[in-house]
Amino acid sequence: MFEHAGAWFWTHVVAALLIIWGDANGTLEPALNKFEASIGLYTPPDTSDMEEAPFYMPPIEEEVDSTFILPDRLKLKRENNESNIK
Repeated sequence: MFEHAGAWFWTHVVAALLIIWGDANGTLEPALNKFEASIGLYTPPDTSDMEEAPFYMPPIEEEVDSTFILPDRLKLKRENNESNIK
């Protein structure tokens, strides 16, 4: 079944098994942090308190008429929720 599998297939299988094994043992994250530090990419986790974004707008509570951009003949009538399509 696997006799025609190439080197890249087995490389990926071994890499996946090492990642799964390292994650199960709890050594994956420290190993990746050490590797990132060795090549100069490590950034320590942000431990500051999260603040609410200054641009946050609460959701709109009232119903929004999404047909305002349509021509008059296609707009919904408020009393029966039907359009003027003929």
